[in-house]
Amino acid sequence: MFKAPNSDAAASTAESIDIRPLFTSLSDVGLLSKERGRALTDKLNRFFEAVRAPSKKTDEAFWTSFQQEFGFATLAPSERVTPMNAANLCPEPTALIESLNELRLEYNLNVSQQMRTAQGERVRQLEQTRKSLALGLGLTDPNDLAIVRNATEANNAINCGFRGWSADGNDTVVMWAENHPTNRDAWKMRAEWPGGPTPFKVVEVSFPTNAPEADIAAAFIQRITDRTRFVTYTETANSNGFRMPESVMRAIWDHVKANRPNCHVHIDGTMAWGARPLNLANAYCHSLVSSAHKWFLGPKETGILFMRKEKARNFMPSIYGYDYRIVIVPYRELPENALRFELIGQRDDVNIIALELTQKMWMDLQPRRPYERIAQLGQHLMTRLQQPAGRWKLVTPSDPARSWGVVRVEAPQEGREKTLYNWLYEDPRYRIAGSGDAATFRLCPHIYNTLADVDRAVDGMNAWFEDRRS
Repeated sequence: MFKAPNSDAAASTAESIDIRPLFTSLSDVGLLSKERGRALTDKLNRFFEAVRAPSKKTDEAFWTSFQQEFGFATLAPSERVTPMNAANLCPEPTALIESLNELRLEYNLNVSQQMRTAQGERVRQLEQTRKSLALGLGLTDPNDLAIVRNATEANNAINCGFRGWSADGNDTVVMWAENHPTNRDAWKMRAEWPGGPTPFKVVEVSFPTNAPEADIAAAFIQRITDRTRFVTYTETANSNGFRMPESVMRAIWDHVKANRPNCHVHIDGTMAWGARPLNLANAYCHSLVSSAHKWFLGPKETGILFMRKEKARNFMPSIYGYDYRIVIVPYRELPENALRFELIGQRDDVNIIALELTQKMWMDLQPRRPYERIAQLGQHLMTRLQQPAGRWKLVTPSDPARSWGVVRVEAPQEGREKTLYNWLYEDPRYRIAGSGDAATFRLCPHIYNTLADVDRAVDGMNAWFEDRRS
């Protein structure tokens, strides 16, 4: 599941996403002036050439150069805020966001339905984007993938839409206690809502992050009964940074397939897409969701919901409206695949194009092994945090098999005026944007960060710890 799809297929996908035909087709139908189309083509070609950089070896100099493709890195040091919170929100490459902003202005000149119905250009673009994303995720059928607004919407489509509960209310949902609230509290809300759908019971699983993998798998499997309708967990927890071991995911999946065919396995993969290779052709689940605005570096209000066809019919769409062709599908004829989760009305067409361009960037980056870079940054951060030993207590496991890019430490505010979270963001020597509260602090470095960024963040953390004044 976490091995990249066939490299030849990935390469052909990258080659097929040629910028010139994209803008030529938009110009041909009057959605883009030819002059602006040429300008956008030139801008994006320069960006993708910088990403490929065939003459440069993959070293710290390359990643430092790549960082310049993001707006924050071009600001003066006194004005710069360095993002290091990919588990929450990432910046988009400047060339992509500028190009799409220009394209949005052009699209606004022609909002006719002719462009958005039947074989209109906007419909063609969405279908092309779906094919590109599906190929990048190892899927042979693009219709197994719904393009939704974010993982929150997708998670709620799962926990709100299921209609296979037993009438006695004794069905169960087995979930990890560290699930994101959209895949934990949302289930509880629906289980307890007065006058709502048939009630069910939530069974939570907890385990020490250093527990043997067999024990973690057993913690889930022992709670799966003939009344269990769902098993759901987050692939990497935003709370403690623990990454579910692949052997555990496989064991749960194999057990359900062999013994509980009526049970649905759902994974919140928000911290996987863009952070790790992800091959959904071999997914250990019936459904998986993720947001594009996190590790994938894509536009806001875009995300994915993968679902196997045989399970889609068990769900009532939480939103029933136009599909992307502006067609109201009769409710008795809902798509028998993931597309039933796309009946959400008007789309931001330009953001859909941005998804395809972001996918091309990732394909061009593959020779640079970007996922290994993410792991390198995370491990470098944890190594620095353990020098000197005992200063920072890691909440996230240091074992690379149980962590990736999310790193959280204990950081009690105690008598200090500010939390580490606020102090590190506000101090003009550092200006690091992480996440935290009065008890803990989290950093999630990404490929737009350098090792020097990580070192500066740790230096700032140590200054806060020692309560040094400017």
